[in-house]
Amino acid sequence: MLRTAFASTSRAAIASTPRAFHTSPISRTVTERVAEVADKVNKKVGRGLASAIERGEEVTEKTKQTTKKASGMAAEKTKETANVAGQKANQTTAGLKQGTQDFKEDVKKEARK
Repeated sequence: MLRTAFASTSRAAIASTPRAFHTSPISRTVTERVAEVADKVNKKVGRGLASAIERGEEVTEKTKQTTKKASGMAAEKTKETANVAGQKANQTTAGLKQGTQDFKEDVKKEARK
């Protein structure tokens, strides 16, 4: 009797204990691998985008500098051309004045004869 009572209680105890959820090490490893790959891809894409942004900023800065330099050179060339044109205009004006005075003197000389 004791034997049957002990056997029935132990079976009931075993049957009533909840079983723990069991995962295999393989599925955990696959999950970890997927997470690692996703993390690596995320970081690699992030680095690539950061690098592209930095290159874009560098190109933008170089373009700004080149544009400023070209604008400065163009402005300098424009001033130089304006100065040369002004000098030539002054020379032409002076030549015309001199020519006018010479013509007037020639006319006076001819009138005296």
